[in-house]
Amino acid sequence: MEVVSLDDMDGFEFERFVAHLFERLGFGKAEEILKTGDAGRDIIIRTPDGGLIIIECKHHPKGTIGRPVVQKLHSAVITARAKKGFLVTTGRFSPDATEYASSLGSLIEMVDSRILYDMAKRAQIRVLRKGERTAVYHILPPSQELVEQKVIDHIIGTALSAPNRPRELTKTTVKNTHFTPAYLLEYSLHENFATTVGIVHTVHVDRERILLNGQDGVSIDARLARIVAPSSMAENWYPQAQKNVSSGSFKLGYSDAKRIGIKHIKKHHTTTVGYYGANNVRYTKTCVPHVSNVLVQSLTQVYLPLLTVSCRIVTRQHQLSLCGNQNEVEVLKSDAGLCEICGKELRDERLLCNSCGRVVHTPSLIGHSYSCELCGKTICKECTYWTRKYLFLKKKLCESCAGKLEREGKKVKKLA
Repeated sequence: MEVVSLDDMDGFEFERFVAHLFERLGFGKAEEILKTGDAGRDIIIRTPDGGLIIIECKHHPKGTIGRPVVQKLHSAVITARAKKGFLVTTGRFSPDATEYASSLGSLIEMVDSRILYDMAKRAQIRVLRKGERTAVYHILPPSQELVEQKVIDHIIGTALSAPNRPRELTKTTVKNTHFTPAYLLEYSLHENFATTVGIVHTVHVDRERILLNGQDGVSIDARLARIVAPSSMAENWYPQAQKNVSSGSFKLGYSDAKRIGIKHIKKHHTTTVGYYGANNVRYTKTCVPHVSNVLVQSLTQVYLPLLTVSCRIVTRQHQLSLCGNQNEVEVLKSDAGLCEICGKELRDERLLCNSCGRVVHTPSLIGHSYSCELCGKTICKECTYWTRKYLFLKKKLCESCAGKLEREGKKVKKLA
């Protein structure tokens, strides 16, 4: 369910909210949101059958809407040959305005704050009343099994490993879990950027998401927005009191979070584009979205579980930072991904040394890893022994097989 606060909206934001509300309720598509109400209309809705609905918005929580506003809307409906007009306010209507609207039959419909709240509820939008706080949700942390699987996939992946499977050689421990307070903002942004040659850039996004730290307003890794999923959100849930579990607290209020969030949204969608003018000269334009075109559709307080994880693979130790829910886990930071022999990036092909736990490049001419030529054990260069094979070749061996040959009187050396 979307969560909005009318108290934090200005007039333009309220118009965009009303347009969004009417679309959610199936009235039609909002074709135009005017920046002024001089024509007695703020929003034009095109109905599914091709008709028009005119909506006039008055965001005056403490104000009273009189008869002249109704007359103005009535005139706009007649002029546009619309099917119906809606007068929507966060305040109330004067008796004179209500009586005049009634005299027009069903042509003009009056929507005060009480009716507006009811419409929002039917559209699955929760409107916060003055002083009301939004619900706070915890993202349920991932299971130990899911964490283990993600860590193994991240560090080892599909590495060659014999005779043991990666899971048999690893031990994963969640060192601590910290629940970080965050605001999830869902927003839409529609704007065209034009010059004398026409439109040079457009931004059209719906239901986009960003996360802000609930303590300082810093933008959180965009990948984590999908971690905030309804199936893993729990209201009035608190983690068990344990030594390795901690939780932050919200220091940003709802209004400040929205204001800072809009700044991040503007920055995220700001871009510089190049175009050619009528004189065939190339120009550039920095396209910065206007605040009035950003509609924050929902603002939700959540606690994100950030996990510090240690993974031991035989003798090798790895540290990772994770965030996840009960269905998926995202790796935020780790010391894995590089060959533990040469330090270069590992791609899909890699090998897990079953002697020490190093993850290295697969066997090749660079000689970072091998398979024991007696037992087939996968080993890295640092754990490889050799004995003479024919006249010039070396037979690569694991430590165990090398020891057996040595006891039989064969000459064996450490490769590294």
